[in-house]
Amino acid sequence: MLKALCTAEFDQKWGERVAELAQFHRVGFSLDLDPASRMSPQEIAACLQGYDIFFCGYEKVTRQVLEACSDLKLILSVRDGPEENIDVAACTRMGIPVLFSGGRCERSVPEFTLLAMLLMAKPAMRSAQVIRTEGWTRQNDLVLRRICEASTELAGKTLGIVGLGRNGRGVAKRAAGFEMTMAAYDPYAPPEEAKALGVELCGLEEVLSRADYLVMAARVTEETRGMIGAKEFARMKEGACFINAARAALADSGALLEELRAGRLRAALDVFDQEPIGPDSPWYSIPEDRLLMTSHLAGLSVERVVYQSEMLYGLFSRFLEGETMERGVYNPQVWDCPAFEGRGGMLYGCRRA
Repeated sequence: MLKALCTAEFDQKWGERVAELAQFHRVGFSLDLDPASRMSPQEIAACLQGYDIFFCGYEKVTRQVLEACSDLKLILSVRDGPEENIDVAACTRMGIPVLFSGGRCERSVPEFTLLAMLLMAKPAMRSAQVIRTEGWTRQNDLVLRRICEASTELAGKTLGIVGLGRNGRGVAKRAAGFEMTMAAYDPYAPPEEAKALGVELCGLEEVLSRADYLVMAARVTEETRGMIGAKEFARMKEGACFINAARAALADSGALLEELRAGRLRAALDVFDQEPIGPDSPWYSIPEDRLLMTSHLAGLSVERVVYQSEMLYGLFSRFLEGETMERGVYNPQVWDCPAFEGRGGMLYGCRRA
């Protein structure tokens, strides 16, 4: 029977379904609070000996790991971006398909993004904190009213979205319910798809200048890395809010800090260049009414684990049945690789009736 090793978060029900197709063993937990305690490439290579399939979490799967695991034929990644910890190019050369649960955060991240927007529009957390620490008394009633009087409405405001992929579209769908005007920058987005969402596709400069809330929803590529810098921040209107629950590398953090210190912009950040940010971080110097900080939480939810497990089970079973894999294969070039026949090809269609 096929042998599968799993180091990722995996729902028990779907793990039991996988176990009907292969011996399913779990080891470690790759989303540990301390990244330094995750298994090293050498430890992963040792664990993978004799395994055909790897359900991978966040461990580094390097070329050296792949070379040391001659039995490995298929990798299934729980991540939207497997390339962040897997040498996908090496997998392709070796004939190893990489299947992935793309879209596992397509509900949690947009929901979190809307929450960040609402919290920046309505200072409910500050009011709640006062009530929790001081109570609601006659003495602080006026203070609480003054806090709440600073609330603004999302209706009628302009939402700028950078990147109209799964998460960007998810934000747009939800923002439509708040009666926001929406403009997006994405040179690859189909115009008809944007129109159906009620989103106007514009150049980046126009999106920046119009947005009351600017949401980053792009992937990090050579084209997008550092795409929002001092010049771009300067184009944003005074008082606009920059929201990033995607990747810190999309923006120049130093330039954003200067804008926040000057009091010209506001921000809600879930991602940072260095995580954790540490007690001496300059971000703490920005008042809470201008900066909401969260600890890389946007993609987390109870449902996400179930969702990604269900997706990976579906991809795995379809692969073994030899079905056409138009989606869910991160390296489709692998089908034409000469090495595929002796690696992934040995599993593809092996359970075909």
